[in-house]
Amino acid sequence: MAYRKNITPEQKAKSEERRAKFRAMVKQVAAMSDAERLAILDRVGAVVTCEGRALSATNTMLCLMQLPGVSMVGGFKQWIRQGRAVMKGEHGISIWIPCAGKKSDEGEEGEMYFTSGTVFDISQTAAIELEVAA
Repeated sequence: MAYRKNITPEQKAKSEERRAKFRAMVKQVAAMSDAERLAILDRVGAVVTCEGRALSATNTMLCLMQLPGVSMVGGFKQWIRQGRAVMKGEHGISIWIPCAGKKSDEGEEGEMYFTSGTVFDISQTAAIELEVAA
C-alpha cells in the first residue's frame, strides 16, 4: 500500500501556482518561431543531461528561462549516480519528460506522452564526499 502525504491548502495553492507559471512558459516557447529558437540555440548552445544527451530545443528554452546560464542538468537520482548531490535549498527546473505509454495485452506499445519533471543544473550540486575507513 502506497503512503501519500496529506497536502495542506497552502501547499496545493503553491503547486498550482508553479504549474501555472510552467504552462505560461511553455506557451511562450511555443509562440517562438523556429528561427527564434535556433538563433538562441546557436548563441548559447544546447543544454545537456549529466548522462551526455542533448535536451530538445523546447526543454533547452524552458531551462534557460528558469535559470539563465544553465549548462548541464539531471534529476535528483541522476546526480546521485554521478557522485553529486543537489544542495539544500535549491529549486529545480521544470521540463517536459517523455514517457512511453503502457503496453497493450497484445504487447503493442502505447502512445508516448509527456509529463513535467524537475531537473537541477550542475551549479546547484556538490560532489559527494565519501568517508574512507582507516
